[in-house]
Parts: sequence; structure tokens; C-alpha cells
Amino acid sequence: MGSRVHRKLHLSEDVDKDIARLVASDRRLAEIAFQSLRELASGTTVGVPLEKMAKFGDLSDCRKVYFGYGNPPTHRIVYRELNEKTIEIIGVVVIESREDAYVYLLAAERLRRLPEETQQEFKSVHQRIIAKRALKKKE
Repeated sequence: MGSRVHRKLHLSEDVDKDIARLVASDRRLAEIAFQSLRELASGTTVGVPLEKMAKFGDLSDCRKVYFGYGNPPTHRIVYRELNEKTIEIIGVVVIESREDAYVYLLAAERLRRLPEETQQEFKSVHQRIIAKRALKKKE
């Protein structure tokens, strides 16, 4: 009889900031994200595999979970499964909007896999997202 694998969710400091930003900007969306994380941790949700893509680099060891508003949902959780004998660690990389493919650019950046030729595009999208959020805060 094999031993049961336990799942553990690992949230980096960057992901903690993603969550704090969601809670501050949209509590309902944050609750949807928390529910998706609980389902991921319990194993009731399994994400869709990502691929190696020229624009984002190699994210083929990552998966995505859709959540948010609308169809398709507005946000993604990108994570990696890091197995260690009897514990399956779910390493969440980013919780972010899919707008302008920002979630995938940010995941590649955090994993230090963003191709050199995409660096400038990432910076541009990143600045646009930050500026948009700053404007929203002022409203």
C-alpha cells in the first residue's frame, strides 16, 4: 500500500503582494482567488498546462488556473508542481490579470525566463498596468 501524497501550497513574497493588491482593489475578486487557491491546494482543481512560447519563454513546467469575471475569466493563477517524496508542493508563481498577457510575462520574469527580446515589451506592459492601477486608486 503506497503512502498518500500531501499537497502544500507555497506562496512567495511576490504572490503575497499579488493577493494584498487584489484584496485592496476588489474584495469579491480576491474571494474568488482564495477559493481557487483552496481548490488547488485540495486537489479538486488541476490547472491547464502552459507551453514554451517565444514571447514568454519556457513555462512548460507551469500550469494555469482561470478565475475572475466574464468568459473567458479575467485572471489567472500560474503555478508549478514541485514534488518531494510524500509532499506535493504547489508553488504559486503569480496571481494576475490576463490583460495584455501580463500574467504570463510576469510569470516568466519572476522565474527569470523572460527572453531578452521580450524585456522591453514586459517593461512597457508593466508600466501601463501600474499606471492604470494608480489611476483607479485616485478614483
